[in-house]
Amino acid sequence: MFSLAPVEFRRSEIEGRGVFAKRAIAPGETIVPYAPKHARLAVDDPRATAAAATRLTVLAPDGFVLVPDEGSPGGWLCNHSCAPNATLVTSGTPRIRCLRPVARGEEITIFYGWVTENGEGSMPCRCGAETCRGTIDFTVTDEDAAAVRVVDGELATTDPRVREKLEEYAEFLHSIGQEHVQRAIATKLAHMRG
Repeated sequence: MFSLAPVEFRRSEIEGRGVFAKRAIAPGETIVPYAPKHARLAVDDPRATAAAATRLTVLAPDGFVLVPDEGSPGGWLCNHSCAPNATLVTSGTPRIRCLRPVARGEEITIFYGWVTENGEGSMPCRCGAETCRGTIDFTVTDEDAAAVRVVDGELATTDPRVREKLEEYAEFLHSIGQEHVQRAIATKLAHMRG
């Protein structure tokens, strides 16, 4: 179904290993499967919970967690960028799809879209993009959660600080085509509210 031929896996200046184009890749093209070899675990399986700490897992649309076999390279090796050239598609078989033209030799990057609570697990970003935000994650705090409510699936607040923070990030997400991350933020804030 997929071919690893369009890419190679080698050392990255961003972080560890990365995925690099062996040829030009066009927008919309599937680049590589996320995890050619993986374990497929139920969400409530303790092994899925433990694997989630690696941040390499993917929640598939059918509700199962895919845990990559780290001995088998795939899209799970794509590094984060604040100006990604690809995206992770989770519908069907999880895969990496090209967002904008990628030149031969260019590193394939995706936007991770991590949302952290009170800065726990926050990680510095090393993507080097002009628009780099400095961290891979977007941190929401207990104070943010106390100031918002979810109305019809949308976040609402009367706190100008929180509104500005959420609107600025929403604008950034829109600029890189990653608006879906706003659902993760709303879910996290709703969970924090209890």
